[in-house]
Amino acid sequence: MIELEYYRDYQGPELTLAQIWKHESEKEDITDLIRGFYGEKNNWNGILYTYEEIFPDREGEKFYIEFKRDGRKHWFHGYVGGKEQAFNPPLATPMDQSSI
Repeated sequence: MIELEYYRDYQGPELTLAQIWKHESEKEDITDLIRGFYGEKNNWNGILYTYEEIFPDREGEKFYIEFKRDGRKHWFHGYVGGKEQAFNPPLATPMDQSSI
């Protein structure tokens, strides 16, 4: 894990859904787990985590994470990378950046 000023100053949208699966028919809801990493300020607690920290022993599995702000849905998906590889999620930017 690496502390990042960029993440610390970020305030993202509300996390609404997180899933991981080996197969499309075997989706597991991990929203509460991811919410702990995302933090109360919706800023990943100011930390860039490794895949192993976020998704222990899940290398190669697919994930989907969804957020909502002001009625707009933001989402991203991918595959769990190597244990030491950084999990570097995209940060949702409001349409009106003047409110930051």
